[in-house]
Amino acid sequence: MMKNIKSKNIFYGWYIVAASSINNGIGGSVHWKGFTVFFIPLSQSLGLTSAQTAIPFALSRAENGILGPITGWLLDKYGVKKLMLIGTFVTGIGYILLSFTTSFLSFVIIYLFVISIGSSTAFMQASMAAINKWFIRKRGLAMSINNASFRLGGALLVPLLSVSVINLGWEKSSMIVGVLIIVIIMPLSFIFKKSPESMGLYPDGEKLTIKEKKSIRFSTDDWTTKEAMKTKVYWLLVFATMLRIAVHGTIFLHFIPILVWKGESQQASANLIGLLALFSVPLIIFFGWLGDKYGRPKLLLLCYCSASISLLLLNQVDSTLTIFLALLLFSGTEIGAGMNWSLVGDFFGRENFATIRGSMAPIYNISLFTMPIAAGWVKDTTDSYEIVLIAGAIMLLLSGLLFGILKKPSRN
Repeated sequence: MMKNIKSKNIFYGWYIVAASSINNGIGGSVHWKGFTVFFIPLSQSLGLTSAQTAIPFALSRAENGILGPITGWLLDKYGVKKLMLIGTFVTGIGYILLSFTTSFLSFVIIYLFVISIGSSTAFMQASMAAINKWFIRKRGLAMSINNASFRLGGALLVPLLSVSVINLGWEKSSMIVGVLIIVIIMPLSFIFKKSPESMGLYPDGEKLTIKEKKSIRFSTDDWTTKEAMKTKVYWLLVFATMLRIAVHGTIFLHFIPILVWKGESQQASANLIGLLALFSVPLIIFFGWLGDKYGRPKLLLLCYCSASISLLLLNQVDSTLTIFLALLLFSGTEIGAGMNWSLVGDFFGRENFATIRGSMAPIYNISLFTMPIAAGWVKDTTDSYEIVLIAGAIMLLLSGLLFGILKKPSRN
């Protein structure tokens, strides 16, 4: 039986979750989900093809792949606060600079060398590392709350950002985004503390018995990156993650163009994406709790099979209602993201989480470099997203099957 620490105060880890949720709900959702709103007007303004517009996004994923192991190591060594403070400031400045761009070259340089570098430690990677450090038994719930806030932010801000882009132009909207990140998100960095132990606390705010420390799902056993990479589980997890991130990133980058291709207006498309994110929020939290209680691999299998069916249906449906119903199944990709990263902590512990997660980045970001550009090229060549949706469905199915067979590694 666990012994609660006697304190009238709320466990400080939940303040970490709250700060992470605001960080990703505003800054993260605008950065990762909001770019699709800029896609069409930016390409029209600069005279770019779909493939060209996708290039900076794809190159930034390749860049994150190179920087992933470095930023992960820095997060584990120096803590989240310093890197998030710098990252949010750089990202905000990047969006302000982007508002002044008038050429494809300046667009690529600013997005790649300012926004992308800043965001690598400003949002999800940093907050996931912090949450994993502060929670063990409630890791899935805590990460899912953060993940749900990211989606809720998208549900509210993507339609608003679309209104801003349509009425004010993408340039002024980009400047507004930059200012919001600096004024609202950057100060949150000071809430993040290195670990519960640094404040004389236990993970989850509870003291674990020896039996609970040996729990198969909630290990306090810490693996080094080198040790993790020697396991079969690590590579299966990397490949499953690569497949799901490739499809998720590509679809969300092209989401508005895809829905416009299906006959929706740009604003209606943004509204549908917002509704999808809103619908996902309670499911993300519920599945996070469910994963803590019963384990995550089989739930991930369910999520990505659902998302695979969604893309196949999206190819066939035509009306706004049927398109939205098909999109609801795609919420499986939203639900699964937090559980995916929770598995890294479940399998390999707390101390080297960011480094191990970062070591995966070069591999899964290869797909994020190639697929968005390939999807744009397919659209430019065939004037259709049909092939993209079918390929995405197959990849999500394979990802789900791989997640479904994962088991906690053993040192024996």
